[in-house]
Amino acid sequence: MLPKSRIFSVLLLGLGVALVAAGVAAPAFLDFSPRLPLELKNTTWTLKDESADSQVVNKDGTSPYSGPMTYQINAGIQEPSDEDTATLRIGETRLRGDGQGLDDLSQAQVWTYPIDRLSGEAKAEASLSHTLASPEEKVAVDGYWLKFPADAEKTNYPVFDPTLRKAVDAVFEEETEIDGRTVYRYHQEIEPTNVAQLYAADGNTTSFPKEDGGHEPGYLMHSGSTDFYVDQATGLVVGMDMDIDDYYADREGVGREQAFVFNGSTSEKSRAALLDEAKSFPRNRVAEIARWAALGIGIVFTFIGVIGALGIYDHKNKHVRRRGKKSASEITSESAR
Repeated sequence: MLPKSRIFSVLLLGLGVALVAAGVAAPAFLDFSPRLPLELKNTTWTLKDESADSQVVNKDGTSPYSGPMTYQINAGIQEPSDEDTATLRIGETRLRGDGQGLDDLSQAQVWTYPIDRLSGEAKAEASLSHTLASPEEKVAVDGYWLKFPADAEKTNYPVFDPTLRKAVDAVFEEETEIDGRTVYRYHQEIEPTNVAQLYAADGNTTSFPKEDGGHEPGYLMHSGSTDFYVDQATGLVVGMDMDIDDYYADREGVGREQAFVFNGSTSEKSRAALLDEAKSFPRNRVAEIARWAALGIGIVFTFIGVIGALGIYDHKNKHVRRRGKKSASEITSESAR
């Protein structure tokens, strides 16, 4: 029959292995990822181009504009929102110059839709408001936009493009570190696409004068590229490099007139504020502490159990008992003398 110490060691070994297994398997069953906070504070992406091209809408129609432009996206959370879902309200504006007043406004759109607070995926269609006194439109939001999945991976993600109103893959390019945070860069390339064939909207078509005095239709073509800088832990987009080339083309796709040409990057001020926002994302600290405690205690129990199961303690105890018996015989011998 095994000594009690050996039996206890085997039980301790089993408990230790169970704790280690629980600690290792915990992420598969428990959620340790940060959720999008319901109180966003610094979520404005500001990009500027000192020599952009755009169209100015006026009472006589449209006229070309060349000069400084600001492209800005602002996101906030509104009701209804809960533990798993947040209703996101995104304001998207194009402004001439520094965009200090309404007279500088070139285009404005507001998107409202619910997203998963962990993955960033849309949970329902978006309500899109883009023209005063016009009813809202319902638009399906594919993929991700300003929030990638938490614990972002080095893979491709479909990212929503508001001009196309559909997603285009953003390809992982590199890992970098910004202000102590791990940041992944994903590159999205958009080939020239006829927007008028995707949906009907103001600005998707125009007309070109013909040599014979008539007119022929023109179609908005959208193309360009965007680099998304994503905080790896939270999935929050903390910066963008945007190069957009939108133009009106004829039936053959030949460009005839510039619509929106913009090349800009998120300002350092915006990026710093967004990185600070990423740092504030809540994590399940109690669950994380419990997981690492289980791993630590399990490793200690396993180590002690292995030593005991191998009988190392028994050898030490036998050695102590021998020494005790020898001392007793010596005492008896001395008494006989």
